Amino acid sequence: MPDSIAVAIVHGSGQKEPDFAEDVIAALDEMFPAALPEEKRGEAELEIEPVYWADLPREREEEVWERVKASGPMDQLALRRYIFNIAGDTLAYQPSQGRRELYLAVHKVMAESFEKLAERAGPEAPLCVLSHSMGTIVTHNYLYDMQRGSEGVIVEEDGEGELPQPETRLERGETLSLFVTYGSPLAIWRLRFGDDYKAIRFPGSAAEELYPQLEPRWLNVYDADDVIGYPIGRLTDSYAEMAEQGYLEDRQRNVGAFWKSWNPLSHKGYFRDESSLEELAGYLAGVWQGAFGEGTGERERQGS
Repeated sequence: MPDSIAVAIVHGSGQKEPDFAEDVIAALDEMFPAALPEEKRGEAELEIEPVYWADLPREREEEVWERVKASGPMDQLALRRYIFNIAGDTLAYQPSQGRRELYLAVHKVMAESFEKLAERAGPEAPLCVLSHSMGTIVTHNYLYDMQRGSEGVIVEEDGEGELPQPETRLERGETLSLFVTYGSPLAIWRLRFGDDYKAIRFPGSAAEELYPQLEPRWLNVYDADDVIGYPIGRLTDSYAEMAEQGYLEDRQRNVGAFWKSWNPLSHKGYFRDESSLEELAGYLAGVWQGAFGEGTGERERQGS
């Protein structure tokens, strides 16, 4: 039976459909084996699970958008709708005093997706998370709550909205080995917190214990023309420490079709860029090699 690594794909804001990741999955299914040594290709497998949460805020956003359109004429409707989606998802998801329904609902989808991955790839399989835009915030918050919350569970004050109790190391994010944040607005999200704000702990607490040859990576990929994605390597002391240890890397890439790559529309180009996908397949292959192959040798980390 092939050894598997678990891959979650978390989409960002906008009008996504349940099949949002099909083209990415198809590309990785083709590129991942090619990134491995030929003799290892029959032993390796990706278990991929899309994390689809776009339907949760959609009904409310559609209702408000129709009311806005009925209120008066507007130019640039397509651009306005795009900004409305991004801002709407962000504001609706943000937890506040007495209003956490959507936050909890989105995190429940995350929990269920991780549970499916644990069932298919194994309870201690290396976990890789590929996230885009608002999906990087969702993933970061979910992992943060798993690591620092009360036994990894968030419960409303009235007892409703309890998340499933994670039973395996994978579900608790303890095997997190690769975290890719594409076009991430984590720098903007940072503004809502005080000076005690910290990043998630990376890698997962059990990743290097279970797989000593593993070289965990948090890759924060951004296009310099993307006004939503930002570098994060010096965002706080905790981010800087991860960067200095060699775990976190900001990677500037020019992504998207030629008519998008030089402007803010590049924000939608990360998962559509062939060279970026080939690089990603290489990193997934590196995770598999570190976990189940011969490894690539232990990385020398500064300060360790």
